[in-house]
This record gives sequence, structure tokens and C-alpha cells, in this order.
Amino acid sequence: MVTVTDPTPALTVSSHGSHATPHGHQASLKDGLAFVNTLEYDRGRVKEHLPTLDLALSWLFEHDLLHRETREDLTTRIASDPMAGERALRRIGRVRGAIRELLVASVEHRPPAARSLAEVNRALRFHYVTYLVPAPDGVSLDHRHEGDPVEGALGRLAESVARELTQGRPERLRVCENPECRWIFVDTSHSGRRKWCDMRTCGNRVKVARHRQRRREEHPVSTEVADSHS
Repeated sequence: MVTVTDPTPALTVSSHGSHATPHGHQASLKDGLAFVNTLEYDRGRVKEHLPTLDLALSWLFEHDLLHRETREDLTTRIASDPMAGERALRRIGRVRGAIRELLVASVEHRPPAARSLAEVNRALRFHYVTYLVPAPDGVSLDHRHEGDPVEGALGRLAESVARELTQGRPERLRVCENPECRWIFVDTSHSGRRKWCDMRTCGNRVKVARHRQRRREEHPVSTEVADSHS
């Protein structure tokens, strides 16, 4: 396993806080892809959906990756230590970019960049303790996360993608072929030949662009005149 070390101090909560409470919140592949796509490309423009740590924490909470009390505790502490908040936000961005690189590399059938692999491996090292709890028919296995809650959330998001890449159906992962979108999605079509994240938007845009390009190549003069009046 490729690993890296980072001296950046983490945002943490006490082991007596709510995040130490046992829970089974595991991120789904849908969560992992939604996280990657929070950095969106729309017609060539970048849209950052997590521009602040407060919004990032809210996103993690809404996806059941942080408890409410944990989010509120972190929000309060960030207000008194903005630099720690900036470091945490940069960390979130690095992990998101690294996960995306692994997904794109899989779609392109190539090894991922070593730095991105190291970043994801570091995220996967989040700590949790497994133990038995009572169940209606006996016992069941549960776990609790310890340490930095943001790192725990990032680790579960990374794990959701890692599971799909190694144990799922990575051949069904796609990067939207609209060069102005590049949304990452799972191809659930019967044929397994879906190219665009949404046929009504990206699919139509690409087809219109290709049609115009063919017209330019076939009728360069008349097309230029028509385009000038459109």
C-alpha cells in the first residue's frame, strides 16, 4: 500500500462526544459519486458546491456521515479557529480530487496517479472499533468511529468507491462524454453502452454540436453565414 504522512493537525472531537456513539452509517456508492460530483463542470465552467467548510459539513450531515451534534460542535470550533477550518476544507478537496482520479483511471483502463492513490489510502485508514450488540434474534456486529469525524466521513466515502472498484462492477462506471460536463455516473442501462449522464441535456448538447460540426465541414461558407444570424 502506498501511504503518505501529513503533519497537518486535524479537527477532532472528544471521545466522549456524540461521534463516539455506536452507529452503522456506511457510505453507499451513490454517496461516493455524489461527493465527487460536488465539483461540477457545467458547459466548461467549474461549479464548486462545497466552497466553505460549513457547507461541506452540512453536506456530510445530510448524507448521514456526521451526527448533528458533531456538526454543530465543529461549526462552533471552526468559528474560533478559521485556519483549522481552511486546512480541513483543503483536505476535503484533496480527497475528493483523489477519489475522482481513481474513478477516471478505472474508466480509462489505466493506473491512477501515485499521489492520488496515496491520498485515498490515507483516507482509508480511518479508525473504527467493531463489537457485538444485542439483536432481536441474538447479536449483531456494530462499530463506532473514533478520532477525527471529518476524516471518518472521508474514509467512508473513499471506502464506498474502493469497494466498487475492487469488488463491484467498475466496468459500469462512466465519465460523461460531454467534454463540458464530465459527470461521473453508473451506467444502469440494459445495453451497458450509455455515454452521457443525461440524454436530455448532455446527450442532446453533444449531438447538436456534432451536427453543427458536420455542417461546417460539408458547407463551410453557408454554415458560417447561418451561424452569424443565429
